[in-house]
Amino acid sequence: MNGSIQAAGSSMDALGRCYRVITHNLANANTVGYKRRVESIRQLPAGRPTTEAGGKVAGQTFIDFTQGRLTRTGRVMDAALQGKGCFFVIETPEGPMYTRNGVFRLNPQGQMADSSGQTVAGESGPVTIPSNVGPSGVSVSTDGQISANGQSVGKFRIVQFDKPELLMPVGNNCFRAPTSAGSKPAEKFTVHQGFQEGSNVSVVEELVDLITVTRLYEANANSIKAHDERMKSILQVAMG
Repeated sequence: MNGSIQAAGSSMDALGRCYRVITHNLANANTVGYKRRVESIRQLPAGRPTTEAGGKVAGQTFIDFTQGRLTRTGRVMDAALQGKGCFFVIETPEGPMYTRNGVFRLNPQGQMADSSGQTVAGESGPVTIPSNVGPSGVSVSTDGQISANGQSVGKFRIVQFDKPELLMPVGNNCFRAPTSAGSKPAEKFTVHQGFQEGSNVSVVEELVDLITVTRLYEANANSIKAHDERMKSILQVAMG
């Protein structure tokens, strides 16, 4: 197979990955705390065949951790973080996970938990709300301190990372962090009780990217089709 077909095939594979990233973002445009995936774009080396958009193809996927829009819900157990790179800590059987999705509730033990039932970590262990305290008696300060009827019952454990680019998405809008990511207590953040942080996906921008990727994919497909037709013509001539 000649170089131009190899290049077109590689571009189509990369653009396929880019397409999947974009459609995943669009599917999560309304997911609380979702952080969009971004497929980096690189330029083909000089002398390599190019596409209609200048030979740019998909490269590496990374996470965009920019702040999402905060929306008031009025739910006492909802908590939104304001501050780039900060995360709530969720305790799981596989170890701590990290999320921006602050849609919390109480589990049967009266502990704060996420939507999948995993315990939300406090600085001194799980945060437990006494059974005799109603929703109106629960308050969360901007630094994450949680009170029940005016008495402190714990404080959210909120962390940030020296290398957030090393965080790995693991489902349920959570991330796993290797030791090398450098977890440490968060410093600059604000907790907003009764709010949710929306996804940072811009539907319009994702649709524009989707159109671009589709056109590039079609251009490469047409290039391969044209090559096949040329080869058929050559074979027909050679065979008389």
